[in-house]
Amino acid sequence: MADVCRFKFKDRINSDLIESKIALAILSAEGVFGQAKVRLNAAYIVSRNKAVIDVSNEVGEHIAQVFTRFMTEEVG
Repeated sequence: MADVCRFKFKDRINSDLIESKIALAILSAEGVFGQAKVRLNAAYIVSRNKAVIDVSNEVGEHIAQVFTRFMTEEVG
């Protein structure tokens, strides 16, 4: 992954919450770009209280922006 957004959360933030919010962001991207384009271009990884999203294309940028909004609402 060349261009990435790295997110680090406090230890109290559950990785299941992070995964669920990324899943919602991906669903949003599918609505905008179509499922096939998202499957070809989306890449991310979640580990404990960290997430990394590939933003080297417009699909990844969209996912990162939506994920950031969701997590801001959820945890500040």
